Amino acid sequence: MSNRRMKVTLMYRNNWFGGDGWIAYPIQIEIADTCPVCGGKRGTPYWHRFHEDGQWIDVQKWDNPCGHVDSYKGCIVEYNKLQEEVTE
Repeated sequence: MSNRRMKVTLMYRNNWFGGDGWIAYPIQIEIADTCPVCGGKRGTPYWHRFHEDGQWIDVQKWDNPCGHVDSYKGCIVEYNKLQEEVTE
């Protein structure tokens, strides 16, 4: 995995990690700038606005040139692993 990082704002949902699903909000995290599947460069983040439960939410999306798709949950898991490496 690359040592280079990129900051992205994405949606966190607690039901991805065993919660009840009622907690959801945008978070900013740092992830590797490379695809976790093939190691190619990740795409450039761009803003995406969507409507959910009466509010507008702004998050980022990106299109990886390699064609692999990153999920927000997968990115949060990657971020957590990177944080563990920093604290070791």
